[in-house]
Amino acid sequence: MPRNPMLKRIRALSDTPVGRVLRDIPIAYFHATMEGAEHIPAEGGALLVGNHAMTGLDGFVLGSLVQKETGRHVRFLGERNLFRLPVLREVLHGFGAVAGEPKKATQLLERGELVGVYPGGIDDSWKLTSTQKYQLQWGNRAGFARVAMRAKVPIIPVAAIGIDEMYDVVAREPVLGRMLFGSPRYDLPLALGALGTPIPRRVPQQYLVQEPIDTSGDPEDRADVERVRAATFHAIDSVLQAFR
Repeated sequence: MPRNPMLKRIRALSDTPVGRVLRDIPIAYFHATMEGAEHIPAEGGALLVGNHAMTGLDGFVLGSLVQKETGRHVRFLGERNLFRLPVLREVLHGFGAVAGEPKKATQLLERGELVGVYPGGIDDSWKLTSTQKYQLQWGNRAGFARVAMRAKVPIIPVAAIGIDEMYDVVAREPVLGRMLFGSPRYDLPLALGALGTPIPRRVPQQYLVQEPIDTSGDPEDRADVERVRAATFHAIDSVLQAFR
């Protein structure tokens, strides 16, 4: 059971008729569908890994679809620096998100939670539409693989199609993000949605759940970790290639 009081209330609400209507709003707005939900375990820990898009709305849609199709709630791991902002931190916690720290992630998985993570983080979310559309911005990040191996849970890759059409990210501004977080990595995106507004375009979205990735092996062995990381990357990237 979740320990966060707000999260408990949200989960209780989600099982009511009103909660189901609220859950279905993002699904209806984006005409979102899911294929391969049978690959998500009915119980026990598992790590959903996917590609990410501008604003993170795709996380809300994915979480809503998973709940609708399986009845399970997803606990998403978020960019750690976002949790430094008090108001945003409370909102994220309220929806079950936690800072993306290996120890916390492992604990959730070992407790049998369904956890979601975007290894590319803001690099994936804020990528430029003109040159990086549907290209995973993971670098060599392998922490997600190591966490799943330590918790002895499967990785479930999810390739999301339609999410990079919600906005056109045309540039990154080099001032405010650096003031807030102290790094050029946080240069804020300049993004255009429907009719050039901040409203996301209503583009149909598909969430294609792939077969589980075997996470057996030694989480302290680089070769074993790289095998799991590469297998997960390939499972998603092989689907995205057709949409670039």
